[in-house]
Amino acid sequence: MKQEAPSVLIPLAEGFEELEAVTLITLLRRAGARVLTAGLKPGAVTGARGCSFNPDTELDAVLEQSFDLIALPGGLPGANHLRDDARVQALLRRQADAGRLLGAICAAPKALASAGLLTGRRVTHYPGAVENAGFTATGAAVEADGAILTSRGPGTAMDFGLALIERLFDRARREQVEQTLVRD
Repeated sequence: MKQEAPSVLIPLAEGFEELEAVTLITLLRRAGARVLTAGLKPGAVTGARGCSFNPDTELDAVLEQSFDLIALPGGLPGANHLRDDARVQALLRRQADAGRLLGAICAAPKALASAGLLTGRRVTHYPGAVENAGFTATGAAVEADGAILTSRGPGTAMDFGLALIERLFDRARREQVEQTLVRD
């Protein structure tokens, strides 16, 4: 029997970092994941640099679904909207309670901190973007602590996406995708 591809939710909030979102969506889809983008409200979502995106669906339509990974792009004020949205906070807590993967890049770890998910963990984020909520900030390009992966910012988005692929699939799938990117 063929196993179903891992499912990924990427919530898009007004002011998200386009480079991070597009990199994660593209890399995860290249790997074969079923990636669903969801806007916090109906219609197009405008990123931090003025690019407009049409999400696959609205967040309200997927609130009862389970995902293998929820990945949060950063950017401001997008990360603040993720932090302040009660639906997003509930999804993050439910994901953590189920032991499923969570990822956040740039300023988006602030949404994880607000949900109470970073206490005692090793975390990385955009410098100065996340108020320390009892975690150890490492400054690494990508940090993995249990089922939570974090990353620094736009410049580390590709490394972050590849780390997420490795966790969702395996090292071989990561290497397969990375080879097609012609990276050094």
